Amino acid sequence: MNLTEAPFDVVSIGLDIGGTKTLGLALAQSGEILVQETRPTPQSSDKIVECVVTLFRALTDQLGNYRVSALGIGVAGLVDKDGQLHRAPNLADADGLKLQRSIEPLIDVPVYVDNDANCAARAELIRGAARNVEQALLVTLGTGIGGAVISDGTVVRGAEGMAGEPGHMLVDPNGPICACGMRGCWESYASGTGLVNLATQAVSAGRLNAIVEEVEGEVEKITSEHVTSAARKGDEEAIRVIDAYSWWVAVGLANCAALIDPEIIILGGGLIKEWELLGPRVRTAFDQLLIGASQRATVRIEPAAAGELAGALGAALLAATEAIG
Repeated sequence: MNLTEAPFDVVSIGLDIGGTKTLGLALAQSGEILVQETRPTPQSSDKIVECVVTLFRALTDQLGNYRVSALGIGVAGLVDKDGQLHRAPNLADADGLKLQRSIEPLIDVPVYVDNDANCAARAELIRGAARNVEQALLVTLGTGIGGAVISDGTVVRGAEGMAGEPGHMLVDPNGPICACGMRGCWESYASGTGLVNLATQAVSAGRLNAIVEEVEGEVEKITSEHVTSAARKGDEEAIRVIDAYSWWVAVGLANCAALIDPEIIILGGGLIKEWELLGPRVRTAFDQLLIGASQRATVRIEPAAAGELAGALGAALLAATEAIG
């Protein structure tokens, strides 16, 4: 569609501010995603506000005759019901940022803010894997780990809006230091950062030599993509790291499932592009770890239908819903 010739219509903008990148998109009332863009996420509060406004304007500039009704923002961290970011371990310099209050005066539409995983859960409820589901858990595996609980078909925000942070469950009190400052959080093992942590441990034990050669001995340059790519090519040492990583993902999922008894667990975030590599391993380990797994209905584990777009799509849906009512 040529957007400059599009009929007059209303769209909402959704932004997903992650620890590494910020993804934005424009969503038409028809459900069509009209345009999308990605930018690196800056770390300071001022720069994040600048990034949001710049990306919002870049998207709206491409919309021609479409009218933007509202901006929705999903952000990784503890977000209260007033749109303030209270704690963001992977955006440490942005703690306390009043996103809604800072951004709304700079643009000409209302702004609505929620946790990024809550936004992703809304997308899955409306047009994804959680459709027609009453009880579900969504977990996003990216730079960190996000989560959202769906109960009776609704995203649970908790007393202050900060529910759904499984990444900071303690799974090993003697484990590595997490971005939040605590030791042994699930996020330190089962996020993209966690995969790198496991790879670094393997290198220290004299393994992953092919990857070490690829980064010319600069171990700090190893990324999760190095590990998954090597595993897909059959590197047995990388496959062992993937096996360990998948087990740690399953540990946290089993803990959550024991607590909330979901019908389905939906996995989103950047690592889900490796679903064929990770999915079967997580499934196997989860069935071994979940209490009473053989005496209860199987908990489905599926990738987010919207993939990496889930957070931004859910933020746009949040904006559209709030703008209407």
